[in-house]
Amino acid sequence: MMKIKLYWMTLCMIIFVLGACKKEKGYTESLPDRAVTFDALDQDEVVENAIGIKEAKLLTLEMKATLSGAASSVEHYVTFAPDTTKLANYKLKYGGEALLLPVQNYLYYKPTVAISAGSMSSEAAVINIGAQTSLKARSTYVLPLTIMYVDGQLQDQATRRVVYYVFKTGEALYVDHTGYVVTASASSVAGVNAASRAVDANNTTTFWASALNPAVLPQWIQVDYGRNCSFSGLDLFYPSSVNYTTTGGDPSEVMLELSDDGLVWKASGTYPVNVRNVDRKYTIAFAEQQSARYIRVTVLKAAPYISGTIAHQVTLLSGIMLRN
Repeated sequence: MMKIKLYWMTLCMIIFVLGACKKEKGYTESLPDRAVTFDALDQDEVVENAIGIKEAKLLTLEMKATLSGAASSVEHYVTFAPDTTKLANYKLKYGGEALLLPVQNYLYYKPTVAISAGSMSSEAAVINIGAQTSLKARSTYVLPLTIMYVDGQLQDQATRRVVYYVFKTGEALYVDHTGYVVTASASSVAGVNAASRAVDANNTTTFWASALNPAVLPQWIQVDYGRNCSFSGLDLFYPSSVNYTTTGGDPSEVMLELSDDGLVWKASGTYPVNVRNVDRKYTIAFAEQQSARYIRVTVLKAAPYISGTIAHQVTLLSGIMLRN
């Protein structure tokens, strides 16, 4: 009998301790529906951000949860998450051609946060926005965010608060040539590596190469963009499929000329070039915005192009991109 009493006393003590621990961790106080909402947003359900897409740059956003009533005596855990089904609601209410922010452009670094005992607001949840260069120019992207869980309990989708994070993009990094035919010609070519390969959609593997016989510099490549374009500079690319250390042929000095008709040319300066970097790219920025239909890039100097054991005066370019 004594052993039975001791058994039940021990069992009751374990249950009491577990209950106390559970209460200490904040799980015994059940919160009513919609008791937790977004903090510091007042009545606004739209948070708008202007976002540049010319470069990938980390944008960090923070948000907090708050209790709608009195402070709690125990700790609560809140999890924020996107609710992509709410995009339709945004379009219905605010109109426009809004796009859903692609999943590759955001990452919740810290989606679950705590509302400490005695506090009304949580610590900050953190979401990172990136890879902006993959977004369309002059577009509106929306990421509907909601409080998805409170203390591990899924909140009612129909009634939970939604805040729309809106991102309005600016100009793209490069001039868009959609609807126009871009063509190119050159002073010479080597085999299949025609001038057109410097203005195709591939800036990494296909390329223009000047002739091996005779192999002389300078050599030029001329691009017709099909209409007058406004641009602030240009990027020159060297093919990633070629090892500049062992093969060479990368330009080190170029002269630029601009034209509206392909007949009368205006000198636009001589520039040093260095494409020996991770991106295989060199940017030439103009002091003022330029406008032209034609651009001619004349390679004045280049690293020796090595073929076998012979060094040649040959140059390679895999892309010429106009910058907005």
